[in-house]
Amino acid sequence: MMNSESESSSLREDRFELASILRTFQKQQQTLVLAALDDDNQNFTLVRMEGSRIRLLPHGGPLLTSPLTLVAEGSEAKIIFSITNMVIVEQQGQQQWLGELVPTFSYIQRRLNLRVPVPLREAFSIAIHLPGHVELHRFFVDNFSTGGIGLFSRGIPNLAFKQGAIFKKVDLNLGEYGQYKVNVEVISLAPLDEPLVDHPELTHRISMRFLNLSLITQRTFNKIAYTFEVNFNRKR
Repeated sequence: MMNSESESSSLREDRFELASILRTFQKQQQTLVLAALDDDNQNFTLVRMEGSRIRLLPHGGPLLTSPLTLVAEGSEAKIIFSITNMVIVEQQGQQQWLGELVPTFSYIQRRLNLRVPVPLREAFSIAIHLPGHVELHRFFVDNFSTGGIGLFSRGIPNLAFKQGAIFKKVDLNLGEYGQYKVNVEVISLAPLDEPLVDHPELTHRISMRFLNLSLITQRTFNKIAYTFEVNFNRKR
């Protein structure tokens, strides 16, 4: 079993939502360290939220900067946000920074995809039609996840299957687990480092990611991935 991460980003504009997210991150980690976007060595500890204001403890005594753009990371997401109208305040002998949250921020959601090896005996495959070609180009599934798929190629793939190439409404055949029309993008293509003893005809490996899956299909693929994990790996 393997896990792979992907991210989706959205721009939001709600100061109170931003403050709530920061409070949640702080509860998750107890001590929440924020990093300056433009300087990896400039860090701050979140002391507390005060309504739409934020109180920080700078590390190492940097010069007061305003506005300041920071990165905060939680267990399932990270945010990039800015603070303005910064002032220095004394608190129990410490010089802390106090500033106003800028309403606009980037919210970056991490999605953890279960990536499961699939036995070649199942002969799951993707079939892609290229213009001007009569026969379908078929690749055999090596591993599967909600985010994408690893495949084996029988011989050298057509030059059309290059990194960044996009193919729409291709046929994904998962046998008893269903047949689907999916859009895919080629992520990588390379010859195998070592031949497969039982399948010497499979010479190259190609990785693709799924594009624009509907929410229903994402949920279906997630269930299939966990089913594969149980049926193909835990029973070994």
